[in-house]
Amino acid sequence: MMAMHGRKRWIFLCGVFFALLWAQGIDAQDVMIRASVDRTRVEVGDLIQFRVEVEAAQMGSVSAPQVPTPDGLQLTGSTSSTSMSVNIVNGEMTTKRTTTYVFSFRAQRVGTHVLGPAQLAHEGKTLRSDQVRIEVVKRSGRPQTRPAPSTGRSMGQSEIQEIEQNLFLQAIPEKRMVYVGEQVGVTYKLFTRYDLRNVQYGHVPTFTGFWAETVFDAQRLNMQREVVDGRAFNTALLKRLALFPTTAGKHTLEQLEVNCEVVGGRRSRGLFDFDPFGAFDTQQVAVRSDDIEIEVIPLPAGAPKGFGGTVGKFEMRAEAIPGTVKAGDPVAVKVVVQGAGNLHAINEPIRPERSGFKFYDPKTNLETRKRGTRISGQKTFEYVAIPYKTGQVILPPFTLAYFDPVQKLYKTVQTKPIALQVTPGEQMPQPVDGLPGEEVRALGRDIRYIKPDRMHLADQGLLLYQRSGFWLLQLIPVLGVAGAYAYRRHRVRLEGDVAYARRRRSRSEAQRRLGKARGLMEAGDSAGFHGEVHRSLSQFVADRTNRVAAGLTADQIGVMLVERGVDAQVIAGVQDVFGQCDQARFAPGQISAEQMQALFAQTEDLIGALERCI
Repeated sequence: MMAMHGRKRWIFLCGVFFALLWAQGIDAQDVMIRASVDRTRVEVGDLIQFRVEVEAAQMGSVSAPQVPTPDGLQLTGSTSSTSMSVNIVNGEMTTKRTTTYVFSFRAQRVGTHVLGPAQLAHEGKTLRSDQVRIEVVKRSGRPQTRPAPSTGRSMGQSEIQEIEQNLFLQAIPEKRMVYVGEQVGVTYKLFTRYDLRNVQYGHVPTFTGFWAETVFDAQRLNMQREVVDGRAFNTALLKRLALFPTTAGKHTLEQLEVNCEVVGGRRSRGLFDFDPFGAFDTQQVAVRSDDIEIEVIPLPAGAPKGFGGTVGKFEMRAEAIPGTVKAGDPVAVKVVVQGAGNLHAINEPIRPERSGFKFYDPKTNLETRKRGTRISGQKTFEYVAIPYKTGQVILPPFTLAYFDPVQKLYKTVQTKPIALQVTPGEQMPQPVDGLPGEEVRALGRDIRYIKPDRMHLADQGLLLYQRSGFWLLQLIPVLGVAGAYAYRRHRVRLEGDVAYARRRRSRSEAQRRLGKARGLMEAGDSAGFHGEVHRSLSQFVADRTNRVAAGLTADQIGVMLVERGVDAQVIAGVQDVFGQCDQARFAPGQISAEQMQALFAQTEDLIGALERCI
């Protein structure tokens, strides 16, 4: 009886196997392509996910779809995943494989844009999906919370409202009405009642219409307690900037966006719910600040002579060394302008006229001090001046005109006059109009002048075209054209194939970030070092796999490496590096230089190993 049951089971399995082969052969010709988006109305700066689903019995003969990038949208990355289903209906078995490609676009311009069609080649034919229209509107200007682009899932309205009430980002300007060139500080603070992980910038404003100076940029979250409307929040200062408007009118600062993970309850640990990469439920969200509108007033009329656009509060002094000099010898003149404002915009002070000195163009040096949201410091102009008068010579004042936005007045500052003692110098030879004939003849012996007394010229050998070197030189243009063609093909592929470009640059980008991490390690900046190591490794994996780095977690990276068949020991090393970095950034302790050196070497080895695997 047992032998009979075993024989029936074997016959059934063989039938299933041949049915699968038969179904694949029947469905090999059937390929379907569908396209959709996560939303059809977005604001400028938002991300749109364009999903392309390709269904076929055999994916090996189906190429990846190509999606054109319309004007007004920017392709930021793409991912793909594959699933398989088996259906048995009335004794007939069919199989279907579905590959989902997700293309992420960032909206850059207001208007209606068309995504698609996505198209792919199959058995000599081109298959196309439907087109999808996207409406891009101006930013609403209010803070928003939404799922991070890398999650691929949406949240309900009630869930979004709950998170927005307990997690938000504020942009706080010092003032909303300033003059052109006047300094205005902006502070960005994060407010949360959740436990957050992997906090990273998603989008940083470009501050169009302003000269921007970063005063503070957080490398790790330093949480403080703060009460808002009777509710206690943990707050962290993210950025402080000093902005200097360059043109008049109303300017709107773009929104700052932060991606992070909101940590929820502990995951279940059932028999079939084993999670090797974490122990808590997390929701990845993107939080952005509100728009800031700043009205910039033009400077008033009546600017003094020599005004070059300097705005702020400044003083000026000068010194000259040495105090006693011979006529014709140089004097070092240093003019120092110090105060608060945009030091980069300070033009050279007006030099004294008819001073008895010849001035050469100065060398400039800039020193800045940052405190709160204010920038101050000094700008130094170092001149070389040649006196051409003797006796006691007075170096007249240098002059600088600026606009004081507090008193709303134009002001002029001057240096104090400097007295110098100039003594007669050595007598310099005077130029002559002509030379005696003997000197002309001597000159003739010193230079290669024409020799009219030669009757015969020496034989110069082979003609130019008879020499082998001449023909070798003719190969240079040919090699140059071939090299230019190869380079052009390489550039075209870099511009058109995002995945190829990111893979080619992944190693050099990783080396650049590790170089920065080494500098932070040598400077003793533990938090900055661990943050840069974390970014180096996560961005390298994202570049090699053509994923968006923003929002990638250690758990997701582990799953990606498992799917690509990376050795378990390498995956364990990657998880260990991420764990050490998170521990150092968010739960800092005393970390020695030897530990940072070991982590740096481990990261270099892992990047080399991953480069060979993915």
